[in-house]
Amino acid sequence: MASVTEELNCSICLEMYTDAVTLPCGHNFCRACILRFLDTQFGVPSCPDCRAHFPQRPALQKNITLCNVVTHYRSSPRREAAGGGVHCTYCIRSAVPALKSCLHCEASLCADHLQVHSTAPEHILAEHGATREDRKCPAHKEVLKYFCREDSACICVSCRLDGEHRGHRAESLEEASEKKKEDLREVLQKLTSEREDNEKKIHRLWEHRRLVREQQASLLMADLIRQLELKKMDLTGKIGRVARLCDEADPLTVLLDHEPEVWGNAEDEAAEDLYRGLVSGTLDADHVCEDLVLDVTTAANNVRVSPDLKTLTWSAAYQKRPETPVRFQYNQVLSSRRFSSGQHSWDVETSESGDWRIGVAYQSVERRGERSYIGDSGKSWCLRKLYQNQYSAMHDGNVTTAPHRFSSTTFRICLDYEAGRVSFYELSDPIRLLHTFTATFTEPLHAAFGVGYWLCSEGCWLRVVI
Repeated sequence: MASVTEELNCSICLEMYTDAVTLPCGHNFCRACILRFLDTQFGVPSCPDCRAHFPQRPALQKNITLCNVVTHYRSSPRREAAGGGVHCTYCIRSAVPALKSCLHCEASLCADHLQVHSTAPEHILAEHGATREDRKCPAHKEVLKYFCREDSACICVSCRLDGEHRGHRAESLEEASEKKKEDLREVLQKLTSEREDNEKKIHRLWEHRRLVREQQASLLMADLIRQLELKKMDLTGKIGRVARLCDEADPLTVLLDHEPEVWGNAEDEAAEDLYRGLVSGTLDADHVCEDLVLDVTTAANNVRVSPDLKTLTWSAAYQKRPETPVRFQYNQVLSSRRFSSGQHSWDVETSESGDWRIGVAYQSVERRGERSYIGDSGKSWCLRKLYQNQYSAMHDGNVTTAPHRFSSTTFRICLDYEAGRVSFYELSDPIRLLHTFTATFTEPLHAAFGVGYWLCSEGCWLRVVI
C-alpha cells in the first residue's frame, strides 16, 4: 500500500505537489509540471498517467483540497512517516517519522536519534519496517553474513560450510557491498552522462523545430521531445535510486537491491535513429529529390510506367519491351537517378490493395531470377507490403516484420550514403519511423520499386510524390 507521502507526490517530478491541479480524467499534477508537459505535445493532448486523450488542450482545475492537505502535511510535526507510518521509538512527546530501524535495539529512529545512535557492528541499521527475520537465511534461520560470488547470493555460515554453497567463493557482506558500490558508481556515471546527452538532444530539437519548414517534421520533433522528456524523468528516478544505494550504510540492503537497467532497448534505438534523421535534415523538404523518375529501360514487361515517369502499375498485359541486360524479369523498376554520396529523401504513395516493395538497390543488383526481387539479395534494401496487409523490412532475404498496421499509404525513404543508413518512415500524424538499415555502401544506389508479387495484384500501383 502506498504511504501518505507517496500519495502526495506528483508523478512527473516525483516530488510533493506544488499548486496541485486536476485534469479532466481525474489525475493530479503540479501546475508547472503539467504545463511543461502539455507544451511538448502537438496534435491531440493526453494525460501522462492514463494516456487519456482530450479534444483540445485541457483546462486545469486547481485541486483546493489536495493543496490544503499538502500545506497541512508540510507544516505538521505529527505527519505520517514515509513507508507506512513508522514513528521514532524514542520521541515519546510527539509522533516523529522514523528514517531507519536498528535491528539490534528493535527500535525505529528519527533523524535526531539516528545521529546519536551506536555505530557498533551489532547495531544494524535497516529500512524502517525491516526485522531480524528479513536478515536470516530461509533454510538455516541463521543471520546472513557472507556473499557467495558464484551464485550472487547472501548466505549464512551453514550455507558456506556444509550447505549448497560449500566450496564456493565467498566474502563478507561488507567487502561485497563495497565492490558493488564501485560498480554502482560507474552505473551512476553512465546514467548521469545519458541524462546530460538526453538534455542536449531536447535542446537541439527545440532549436531545429524553430527553423524547420515542414509541418509533419515539426510535429514529429514535438512528439520526440515529449518522449525524451519522459525518458529524462525516468533517468532522474534511476539516478536518485543508485545514488541512495551508493550512500547506503547497510551492506545487506545494497546487495539485495538490483540496480536499474542502463543500456538502451529497441525503442531507444528507434528514437535515436529518428533523432539523427531529424537533426540531419533528411526529413526536411530541403533533401527531397524533385527530379526522381522511373527508368523505363529497367522496367519489367508486366508493369506499366506512366508518361511522366512517376507512377508504376502492375499490368496483366505484357508490354513487349525489348529484352536487355538491365531490364528486370519480374515487375520491378529502378530510378534513373543514382546516389553515390550525400543525404536524399523521396516520398512514395501506394495503393491500398495489392502488394509492393519500395527501397534502394545497387546498380549491379540481379535482374533475373528470384534473387532479383528487391530485398532478396545483399544488394537491395526494402519496405514491403504483402496482399494480406502484412508489412516488413527486408534485406538479403532477412525479414523484420512490422509490429503494427500502417495508418497511411504514403511513405518516405531517407538515404544517408556516407553514414550508411536507409530509413523508412510512415507519413502519418505524427510521422512514424518504421525501420532503419545500416550498411557500408560500396556502389551507387538507385531508388527501387516493385508491384504485384502475388496473385491479387489488380489495381496495385506506386507513385513518386514531389
